[in-house]
Amino acid sequence: MRFLYPLLLIPALCFCQAPAPVISFDKTHHDFGKISPDQKVSHRFIVINKGSAPLQIKEIRPSCGCSYSMVGQWNLKPGEETNIDVHFDPTGMIGNIQKSLSVISNDPQNPDVLLTFEASVIREIMASTMALFFDGISRSGSPVTKTINLQSGDGQQVVVTDAKAPGASYLSCKPVTNGSDVILNVTIDGTKIPTKTLRGVDNLTVRTTNKKEPVFHFHIQWDVQGNIIALPDRLTWVETAGQKMSAVVTISNRADKPFRILEAKSTSPLITTPNLPKNSATEHKIEVELSSKAKAGGYRELITLKLDDPEQEIVEIAIVAVLR
Repeated sequence: MRFLYPLLLIPALCFCQAPAPVISFDKTHHDFGKISPDQKVSHRFIVINKGSAPLQIKEIRPSCGCSYSMVGQWNLKPGEETNIDVHFDPTGMIGNIQKSLSVISNDPQNPDVLLTFEASVIREIMASTMALFFDGISRSGSPVTKTINLQSGDGQQVVVTDAKAPGASYLSCKPVTNGSDVILNVTIDGTKIPTKTLRGVDNLTVRTTNKKEPVFHFHIQWDVQGNIIALPDRLTWVETAGQKMSAVVTISNRADKPFRILEAKSTSPLITTPNLPKNSATEHKIEVELSSKAKAGGYRELITLKLDDPEQEIVEIAIVAVLR
């Protein structure tokens, strides 16, 4: 005997997904390519709501160096689109630049989208440096030469018409063509530097035929290797406050010529040079003292020795003290 059981009606389960916005872009990165520093550029990103609920763009956060403008609305119905225009001003920049801005929305799956762009900012002429430093120039040795490269950014030949440092007869510049670039050979002749002058900064003016980059100004900083030196030329004390500290410094003439120390001046009354020698000699030993009255803290001072040497009038000794 067969028994027929009534059919059990099982209700169908329905999995329904709540409507949600979906933010989408035509692209999230743009390359401006090669641009000049005075060339302001912009790009339009297209924003689309591919979801099934209204999309709200809450905020746009640009990184430094760029700005944006919204063209259209901040709220998009499903299927609607709008535009975000990105503006980039490369003034003062050089080389490969990468920037970005974040688009914040109510998309539950992708609330923060990063839009990026890049550009290669190229000047028609690019200098390898705007300053040169010559340290320890000898008054009797051979001239010293350093170089600056004027690189062509657009592939056109760099042509230098003039390179001079007004008022600096000891400084010269010889341009040499290197392909489409020019190498500036900057030379300092220590034998021509005025006596009693130990350091200086000169302006080298270079003129080119380029209309956008007609003039370059380079800072040339230098110091002379003095005949009279202090060893050591810097004193450092790290001690407990309340006690006197002292050190001996040797002042000597490289050329073994006798000289006198006329006076010593300190930037602090706590630092003295007792028993300063008065005789003429090729070498002097002086004592430098830091008073026991100096309180805890940091000190950065300077002692300046005035000399009777015809080529070098002063010698400086730096003082650094940290008292606990």
